Amino acid sequence: MNQTVSQALARKWRPRDFDSLVGQAHVVKALSHALDNQRLHHAYLFTGTRGVGKTTIARILARAVNCEQGIGRTPCGKCQACVEISQGRFVDLLEVDAATNTRVDEMRALLENAMYAPTAGRYKVYVIDEVHMLSTSAFNAMLKTLEEPPGHVLFILATTDPQKIPATVLSRCLQFALRQLPPDQLADHLAHILTEEKIAFEPGALRLLAKAARGSVRDALSLTDQAIAYSAGHVGEETVRTMLGAVDQQVVHQILQALAQGDGKALLELSNALATASAPFGAILDELAAIAYRLSVAHFAGGLDADDPDQAALQNLQGAFGAEDLQLIYQIATHARAELHLAPEESIGFSMALVRMLAFKPGGQGAVARSAPLAPAAVKATVPLNLPTPAAAMPAAVVAAPVVPKAAPPDEFDDSPPWDTADDAPVAQSQPAPVVHAQSARGDLPSAANWPQVSQEVPAKGLTRQALVQAELVDASREGDVLQIVLRTAIKAYTEPTMVTRLESVLGQYYESTVRLQMQFGEAQQTAHAVQSETRRQALEGAKQTLQEDPFLKDIQNLMGATVVSGSERTLSNTGPADI
Repeated sequence: MNQTVSQALARKWRPRDFDSLVGQAHVVKALSHALDNQRLHHAYLFTGTRGVGKTTIARILARAVNCEQGIGRTPCGKCQACVEISQGRFVDLLEVDAATNTRVDEMRALLENAMYAPTAGRYKVYVIDEVHMLSTSAFNAMLKTLEEPPGHVLFILATTDPQKIPATVLSRCLQFALRQLPPDQLADHLAHILTEEKIAFEPGALRLLAKAARGSVRDALSLTDQAIAYSAGHVGEETVRTMLGAVDQQVVHQILQALAQGDGKALLELSNALATASAPFGAILDELAAIAYRLSVAHFAGGLDADDPDQAALQNLQGAFGAEDLQLIYQIATHARAELHLAPEESIGFSMALVRMLAFKPGGQGAVARSAPLAPAAVKATVPLNLPTPAAAMPAAVVAAPVVPKAAPPDEFDDSPPWDTADDAPVAQSQPAPVVHAQSARGDLPSAANWPQVSQEVPAKGLTRQALVQAELVDASREGDVLQIVLRTAIKAYTEPTMVTRLESVLGQYYESTVRLQMQFGEAQQTAHAVQSETRRQALEGAKQTLQEDPFLKDIQNLMGATVVSGSERTLSNTGPADI
């Protein structure tokens, strides 16, 4: 019984000469001139992503230098050397996979064989694929041969990661960067192949396959093989879309129509329908960004590209968005795509991206106007969406815009502990208890009343400063020129002799006097840290009350049915950038 095994398209249609090579014109031109003028280099390095033709060009070059008809850009393809190279059995062509031959011993054995003259061809050609996988020792072993190679040896190195190749190796090679093919060129190539293979196809299907291949000819042909098997010989657009799990352009256009009309209900309904269908949310966001880009280009170029396959559908959207709208859609789509894995569920992250596109649309119906600013010491809150519609589980984030608090009066201090980056001022509705200031801190003895201020004025840093602001004054007295101070702290480490010595030093500098310090371990209440913690607590409570009365938050709650998550409020710094 005779059985016929079909050959994969990627192998059957692998180029045998430069004329049949798709793309990479810059590489073909340089190599063709070198071959025609007999000016060959001893080592070439081809870089690029998978499937763009690195190994294919290496084999064409091996045929070109070993063809029995002579060295030239167009090998005959019929002589013994050309046929054997095409079949992978030419004795003077050695293809090495560096990923599995990384050791120095293997490289030395290979290079020792390079010293001998070719057996059947004009050149002994070494093709080392994924050369970046070689060990450092193997690279070092190769250097001598690359620097002074025999005249009959040609090295062709290929890699997807040239950054990992030592500079000493790179400097001894002619480097060519192979480019990914654009989708249009790939689709045309697939159309040519399927026409020759007498396989029916739809142009839309080939565009999907070319886009999914991401510039790789080999991936495009492998996907086409899969599509032929999946569709039983007819490569149709819907069949390929199902096979790839690609996005239906009509759905993307519906989303954009809803955004253009400011229809939040329609957006959420579309999002819910996509979640039910387990749609590829990342791919949809990619499509939204891609269409926003095409519309932006059309906006500034005066119209859509005449060859755009979606010209009719995009024509209706072109006048619906301004330049700012398209920039916003693009930015939100790309950011949401990158952060999709951070969302509780992908459907939630996708829905929130659509809500942001609508809510922040410049001057659009979805934009919520802010009627009044927040009071000082603004609070940010996480506001989950609790909508009565089927999209009830989607959370949204609302951050109240910060307002710089009024400066503290001159007779108040606002120094913070060294580990605290916040600088929150109390709100007018809830002022903390006033702190008694020393009339002359350096002349008077410290007291329980002024110690919180004094402990912050002492010139100390790091742990020494922490020990001061976490300590409570127990007693202070002066005996002649010596100042006796007793402090109590709840942190045992601060009572160690080394810490006491450091504290005596900084206190002595502050009071310009000799200080004898006694540290006690126990509960400490009237500390600088405790005073400021209470100040911030009161400020937060007052700001919460202000937030609840803020018109902007009320608008959000009324529009989206949102609620403030209790305990999520945080005070914003009045010195850092605005948190929006």
